[in-house]
Amino acid sequence: MNVAHPKSLVLAAAAALLAQLPAGTARAADPAPSPGQVVVVGEATSGETTVILVQQTPKKPWETPAWAYPDRGLTFFPDGPGKGKDRWAVGGLWQLAPMFTANYTRGVGAGFTLDARLQTIIVYNQLGVGGQWAFRTGPFSIGLMAHVNGYFGVLGKLFVATTSFNTTGWGVLVDPGARIGLQVSKDSWLTLQYETYINVYQAVNLGGLVLSPQSVSYDGFGLSAIVEYAPNKSAGVIYYGVSLYNTATNYPIFFNVEATPTSESFNNAKIWYLGVLAGYEF
Repeated sequence: MNVAHPKSLVLAAAAALLAQLPAGTARAADPAPSPGQVVVVGEATSGETTVILVQQTPKKPWETPAWAYPDRGLTFFPDGPGKGKDRWAVGGLWQLAPMFTANYTRGVGAGFTLDARLQTIIVYNQLGVGGQWAFRTGPFSIGLMAHVNGYFGVLGKLFVATTSFNTTGWGVLVDPGARIGLQVSKDSWLTLQYETYINVYQAVNLGGLVLSPQSVSYDGFGLSAIVEYAPNKSAGVIYYGVSLYNTATNYPIFFNVEATPTSESFNNAKIWYLGVLAGYEF
């Protein structure tokens, strides 16, 4: 008579018990447990045979494929697109006036991301380049960023009812800031963004008279809460958000048409106001 080897009996018994054991108590919102992750909960010995008792351990929701990061990353979330990947985004921004926006973001590795961004309403146009370094701490993604922006605007008789009014403005902004992001659901990421506006140079031409403060000025800050929604991880992303600003009264237009050679050329008073933004990431 053939007798099965004790090791074979152990494997057979363990497999039978594993198939009959319940997966454990799970919350209604939790996904089905993923196979392959088990823990030893006890053992039973009978003669030369030892049966190891194991129990399947369900994964946390955020550890399942349904909570995976989009294949080509995100534009605003600090993690960015990821090394060697990029994103285009177009949308709109309301900051005292509606503006069209466009962004290009590319991951270069080691937590670094480079980007270029455009804001325009015809009378005001801003083009900037910058970078960000991000790192993880627990469930949060934190990024430190900085941008350099050049701006140019024209305000003439097309918008003001006079043929003698002709104003142009130009300058350079440096915008340091920070972001902190958290994945709030399987297809949504929330990012809080803080950005400071520092004007390193600006000038206004009032019908041939050029005025410039010849000094660096602090023009305020913006605080934004942005949600990026990606139901299909390999497709586009919808983003939307709200912003709170505290900036100089003439930001971002920078036209101070009441200035004269003998008066205060630029007004440094700050005002509070709200803004909104929305768009699509390709």
